[in-house]
Amino acid sequence: MRQANSSKARLLILLLAIAALSIVAVACGSDSDGASSSPDGPIAKIDTTERIYTADDIINATNFKHNDDYDVEGLDGAIAAIYGFYGVDPYNRAEYEARFYPDHATAMIQGVDFANEATGAEAVLLKDIQRWDEGISDRRQCAGNGGHHSGKCDNPKYFDYVVVGNMVLMCQGKDTSTSHQACADLMSVVQ
Repeated sequence: MRQANSSKARLLILLLAIAALSIVAVACGSDSDGASSSPDGPIAKIDTTERIYTADDIINATNFKHNDDYDVEGLDGAIAAIYGFYGVDPYNRAEYEARFYPDHATAMIQGVDFANEATGAEAVLLKDIQRWDEGISDRRQCAGNGGHHSGKCDNPKYFDYVVVGNMVLMCQGKDTSTSHQACADLMSVVQ
């Protein structure tokens, strides 16, 4: 009888230890705001690098085609924003919008709020609603059944974004994984 109680006590201690280790493992796997500190896919959603990126870092990336410089008036905290295309195949390029801030903290505090408004299934892509409407037509894509009228043209072109140091990079994709892959593809050639 005493041996049975001892076995139950050991089992209880073992289960408590496993539970405690599981809690520690989950807690160590995320930073203070709940964002993963390591990528679940091809690139981390938030990279806290101290590097300060400039528009030229993206513009000068191999196979990047710079299309436009946006006026950042009204894009709180931003110092520059550009739009362009990247892809190894010049006939199959994804579209990007890169927004630059003085530092990572500003990108996180002000840039993420604006990026959330312009990306994902809940993107606000109407000129009279979006707070910063510079380049808004570049953030939209049309979807429909083809023909002369392509249908609804307020679908988000950028389903998601990443924050790399002081840069918020919005990348074309139909969902988070394709957007993050596009971001990873471009960042792999940024020097």
